[in-house]
Amino acid sequence: MNIAILTPVFNDWESLQELLRRIDALEWPTASGLRVAVVNDGSTIPAPQNLFDSFHFSRISTITLIDLACNLGHQRAIALGLAILAQDRTADLIVVMDSDGEDDPNDIARLLAAYPYHPDCVVVALRTRRSEGIGFRLGYLAYRIIFRLLAGRNIRFGNFCIMSLELARRLAHSPTTWNHLAATLLRSNLRIITVRTHRAQRFAGTPSTNLISLLAHGLSGLAVFSDYVFARLLLVAAMLALIAVMGGLTVISVRTFTDLAIPGWATGAVGIFALLFMQALLLFLAGAIQLLATRSQVGAVPAKLINTFVCSMREIEVGSS
Repeated sequence: MNIAILTPVFNDWESLQELLRRIDALEWPTASGLRVAVVNDGSTIPAPQNLFDSFHFSRISTITLIDLACNLGHQRAIALGLAILAQDRTADLIVVMDSDGEDDPNDIARLLAAYPYHPDCVVVALRTRRSEGIGFRLGYLAYRIIFRLLAGRNIRFGNFCIMSLELARRLAHSPTTWNHLAATLLRSNLRIITVRTHRAQRFAGTPSTNLISLLAHGLSGLAVFSDYVFARLLLVAAMLALIAVMGGLTVISVRTFTDLAIPGWATGAVGIFALLFMQALLLFLAGAIQLLATRSQVGAVPAKLINTFVCSMREIEVGSS
């Protein structure tokens, strides 16, 4: 079958070269054609002139370099790449992976081995061991807990996955793919098969992400489930309002029908419960308005944004499969 590997890159050309070398060195017994689609996410450092001719490719036949007009972030770069590959329809299978080396190319074979048993599923890499420091791991754990509480789903995988062309076409027409691929896979109710992998070390350089970009990435995942989040906020607000009303009635009952109330205590307690009720009411109204707004909005569809953000696309013949 024809296999296309989709990877975004931002300035990290050295890592991309090493990724291409390792992909080309792999055994591809099921691939009759191997193509790599590189999405240049508005890099500020130009690609080297000899980027693709520094060595001979034996398995990769074509490299498609897709240049975006500006930096959109790796999630949106992946979304546009999926849209282009789905539109082109020359690949039977699409592998999505990062270009920095943290998605180990050797794990592609493990994902491909699981795919024939689940051809209607998306096979994703589930990282059981990570290479980051303790601070990142604790932050990631906190994010997963918050995601579970607000979205009601457990997100444990990233971009590294394999899917059929049909599923890629479906994702290319999903507005939520524009924000977060992994969260969209969960939201779309597609069948997901996990393969345990380890997070590898970067090929070269240092990560360009920081706390702000990681926070924005996490919020983008929650944005995919924005209606779920606001619905849960409505439930929390209703519970707080109920607690405030019951608390206020309890204080009034104690003050009216018993001698247990301390002078001045009832007024302060009722005031606190009244403030809690007003805050719950404001939270309920804000959540309801946002929920209605998200339900009526039409999101960005990657398949319809190719002409807007793709400024050039080159097919480079580098070898034969």
